[in-house]
Amino acid sequence: MKRKAAAAALLGAAVLLTAGGCSVTDLTRDDMLRPPKTMGDEAEIEALIAQTAPKGYILKYPKSGSYRSAIIMHDLDGDDVNEAIAFFRDKDNTTGIHMLVMYETDGKWQASDDFVAETTDVDCVEFANINGDSSQEILAGFATYTANVNFLSVYSYQNGKTQPIQAGQNYSAFYVGNLDGSGKSTVMTLSLFTPENEAKATMLEFDAATGSLYAKANVAMDPNVVSYRSMTATELSDKRRGLVVDGVLSNGSMNTQVLYFNKELNLLRNPLNGEKAVNPTRRTEGILSADINNDMKIEIPVVSTLPYNNTNKALKSANQVLWNTFSAEKEELLPVQRTAANYAYHYTIKIPETWLAGTFTALVNESGDLLSFYEWSKDGVGEKLFEIRAFKVADWDQGKGIDGYTLIYKDTRNAFAFVNLSADKELALTDDGIKTAFAQLDSVPVSTNKS
Repeated sequence: MKRKAAAAALLGAAVLLTAGGCSVTDLTRDDMLRPPKTMGDEAEIEALIAQTAPKGYILKYPKSGSYRSAIIMHDLDGDDVNEAIAFFRDKDNTTGIHMLVMYETDGKWQASDDFVAETTDVDCVEFANINGDSSQEILAGFATYTANVNFLSVYSYQNGKTQPIQAGQNYSAFYVGNLDGSGKSTVMTLSLFTPENEAKATMLEFDAATGSLYAKANVAMDPNVVSYRSMTATELSDKRRGLVVDGVLSNGSMNTQVLYFNKELNLLRNPLNGEKAVNPTRRTEGILSADINNDMKIEIPVVSTLPYNNTNKALKSANQVLWNTFSAEKEELLPVQRTAANYAYHYTIKIPETWLAGTFTALVNESGDLLSFYEWSKDGVGEKLFEIRAFKVADWDQGKGIDGYTLIYKDTRNAFAFVNLSADKELALTDDGIKTAFAQLDSVPVSTNKS
């Protein structure tokens, strides 16, 4: 990065975030793909930006993360007055991205500093207190000319002055937040495998003596992961903080890795990734980790196929999704809840805790509009317990083929209804039990793009 003196100004709005992640597909927010609307100072702002680029400029929008505007307003120094950060390139240059930092004093906007990155794109922008003072640092990621490799730059701001903080880190995705209980934010960079770089996670922490970020710890990541779909900080089951990372493999399947810092050993750990053991979270379905029971913890899905002996070729086994928390102390997954999933119509059925494995199954018809639960034994499919059918709303409203069905839920497209046949069976459920077991998959993020 090189510095240039400049003058510019801007007025808008921004959201203060204490943690964030970058280069993660499911964080896309189309509503932020435009600069904030400004009031009053707009003409002055445009004139000052134009002064920085007298031959014209083109705004550059961050491609990922929480902040998608080319002009971002954020209170950097904690005085309840927003500073401004603008990203743009000179109109006659295809490379060279300006990051112009501005502040307001005595009712006028002034330039703090203009940093120029020799690159073509802004990957991501986040803000966090990484040095333990009262200010928020700017974390800006810039694209490089290598796919899936970006460069992290960090800046501090105080009293109208912006200073670079040495970081020197390439990344494929990064997260910033409090992961080690230190009270200040640490940066976690994730790198995908390339011929030049190994797949790894690195925890960066601020060193007051040198005024720079240093690599506190690192750990290997799964080299078969080609992109990250979700990255979420969460409290683990034993009150430690961790980062849950969902990734896509080259064949389109997914897995989850859990990163946490072990204070006793002073190590960054990734227990689900091992050279010999198969990651138990590997799945062909694009289900992302999520808080499925509103306990403020992220649960991790493990997907398996319910049993079936294929006696009826028109039916196929449904998937069981076992949701787990992660114990850092034991370094293992702890089961929380089981569901059967209908991906065609985007809903799940919670499986009762009293239903033991090997005593039931669930089958889906070819069109996916019928999910049926059965008793199961070593001899195969037994008696049907209940079924759930998806009707078109028009058919339901007109009463077409709905005799015997009880409505669970209706949206603009489908009506979901059930028939309960289990009253006299060992695995019997009440009608209310079936209704409350139903949940839309929309509440659980599902990745639809596996490229």
